[in-house]
Amino acid sequence: MWPWIDTNIVEPLIRLLGGSLVFLLTNLTTILGFILAVLVIRRVFSEKRNPSNFFAWFFLVIFIPVLGVPLYFMFGGRKSRKLAKNKRAITDRALDIAKQPREPPLPGRGYRSQGNLFALLPDGEAAFARLCCEIDDAEHTIHIATYILGNDATGQAIVERLTRRAKEGVKVRLLLDSLGCWNRTRTARFKIRQAGGEVAMFMPVLPIQTHTSSNLRNHRKIAIFDNLRAITGGQNIDTRFMGAEPAPARFTDFSIITEGPAVATLTRTFIADWAFANKEAPSQHEALLRYIPEKAGESSTEIIASGPDVPNDPLWEQIVCIIQEFKHSLTIITPYFIPDEVIFRSLIVKAHTGRQIRLVLPLKSNHRIADIARYHFLRQLHEAGVDIQFYTPRMMHGKLILADGEIAMTGSANIDMRSLFVNFEIAQLHHTPTDVQQLTGWADSLTPHCISYRDALRQHDIQPSRTVAGLVSLIVPLL
Repeated sequence: MWPWIDTNIVEPLIRLLGGSLVFLLTNLTTILGFILAVLVIRRVFSEKRNPSNFFAWFFLVIFIPVLGVPLYFMFGGRKSRKLAKNKRAITDRALDIAKQPREPPLPGRGYRSQGNLFALLPDGEAAFARLCCEIDDAEHTIHIATYILGNDATGQAIVERLTRRAKEGVKVRLLLDSLGCWNRTRTARFKIRQAGGEVAMFMPVLPIQTHTSSNLRNHRKIAIFDNLRAITGGQNIDTRFMGAEPAPARFTDFSIITEGPAVATLTRTFIADWAFANKEAPSQHEALLRYIPEKAGESSTEIIASGPDVPNDPLWEQIVCIIQEFKHSLTIITPYFIPDEVIFRSLIVKAHTGRQIRLVLPLKSNHRIADIARYHFLRQLHEAGVDIQFYTPRMMHGKLILADGEIAMTGSANIDMRSLFVNFEIAQLHHTPTDVQQLTGWADSLTPHCISYRDALRQHDIQPSRTVAGLVSLIVPLL
């Protein structure tokens, strides 16, 4: 066709280009994986991570990029810069409107107030009854944030009450975590919104819906009524956690009532989360942010909010401080125990000094992998002299730290990497002797139903094999 073209040159050239194209297409996944891996490693370097967590993600992304890269984007993010900047701006604006300092005054890591009323809700039946009562009696405002809203008898009962109160003109705001309430709250949201209430979902689950990691969850449980009274703790609105009638399989857990000036800090935390999730300006809630309830009792309470929008890790810092500074006795009650290296080594050092340390865990939790992961730590703590007790009747979901009979910590956080460094959590420090005594009584009520670490290993098939434990220990930093 074109006689001046030398086919001896063109044909090899075509074969070369064709081969290069085939090579490019067949290796496209590897090339893209490598490019994304480089981007992820750059992001990992820029985040604050402990060494074990860093190297776990590093090797997963480098050696298995096809698996590691998508997992990181879905579950690996921690202190997301964009989220932190946006959320921090909302939180700071809320504090400015409330005329509160942006950083808690030292040496505390939270906002401390006097003149509060404390009450213990020792089980799921008491918590459900009080929650229903507060919803029914609220005069103008109901604010509830929960990680899980169950589509069961308990969840439906609360939704019906919220729907009715919204129809009656009470301002109802319900903040749900998108992952905790995954694919189970469409009907509930529709009912409440149709009645005039408001519902917001915190952080989409799929990473394509947001510029930040879907791993950043709102694990806080806060219910505030008329901006005067609050219920906090670790109980979700679900039959497993609370209900009208006792249930043999219901998780053992508790919540607390707070009334007084401390509720203002809880309200600011809720409003900041709500404004972020609902894409609102905090200035829309100026009256709420500036309102401080009158004194209602004699309790001293410190509220600590922790999450990706907070500088440093105040909740983790407070736990480390309690462990390192207690003088005589320490009790830690938690459903999951996967500590970071600092907490783990601090417990061992204190045990070696002869201090009394008691660790209370469920014999079997609702997450098998967490149970396997904990034995790497428990074995060494037992050898160091820590008194490890397993609660046997059912799942124990309570979260409580007691030190020297002088201070107690309650809230939503577990002793694991996710709660300490990733999730949005809320905690309360209790400094008043009578409050600490009530919480100590709840902790002591578990004792008759516990068995020791040694007895648990002898009586129950709970010890994982060395192979399984070894494999799980490799991913512990990612949990």
